[in-house]
Amino acid sequence: MMKRRQFINRTALAAVGTSLMGCFDHSKFELKKNQVVGCFGDSITYSGYNGYVEMLQEKFNKEKPELNIKFINFGKSSETVSGLTEEDHPGPRPYLFERLDEILDKNPIDVALFCYGINDGIYGKPSEELFRSFKIGVYSFLEKMRQRDIKTILLTPPPLAERHLENQSTASYSYKNPYPKYDTEVLEKFTDIILEMQHPYANAEINIRKPLFKNQKECYDKDPVHPNKNGHRLIADTIFGNLSF
Repeated sequence: MMKRRQFINRTALAAVGTSLMGCFDHSKFELKKNQVVGCFGDSITYSGYNGYVEMLQEKFNKEKPELNIKFINFGKSSETVSGLTEEDHPGPRPYLFERLDEILDKNPIDVALFCYGINDGIYGKPSEELFRSFKIGVYSFLEKMRQRDIKTILLTPPPLAERHLENQSTASYSYKNPYPKYDTEVLEKFTDIILEMQHPYANAEINIRKPLFKNQKECYDKDPVHPNKNGHRLIADTIFGNLSF
């Protein structure tokens, strides 16, 4: 495992240790008229500006035009919030916190939609260091949102379509050669971290992993990482179904 950088001090690390404590109301998140939603994520969010973010915009335009909700796609391919990069990756992975302040300075938003995780485990075996790095990344994002009073919706990571991961080499795990149990041993734990995160600005958690996993056959083609159009539509519908107006 190659670390991109050390990015959280001991104070933040101590704080994240208490982030699962407390009790917050995580019922359906209410979107209000004229709000701007910034969508942060990796290549699954980016999707050539032709994925679930754009489908959400179309759905709101059609079904809730009176709300005038605007979605902005800030997804970036290969990005993580963990600050980690696998050895076999062509250069360091992009790291959200190197661009987040600039995005927020230039683009006032009311709500943040967060979807990371598929890259954050760098496609390798599970470890406490890995889980801690992801948890700190999520918590650090929420702290940034707290500083700017931006409410946040956390999405779970999508699954890795395991039906495409047969006969994998054990030489070096990476996005080209994922650890065969990456989905069950890493992404499931990341999902738990998202669903159990307690923070004043974690205002809703939406499980997109469960419906995608259940419908893998329809939602993935040969690429085990990126959902197809059916998958993106399912993500958009799942998010929409977990909002109130």
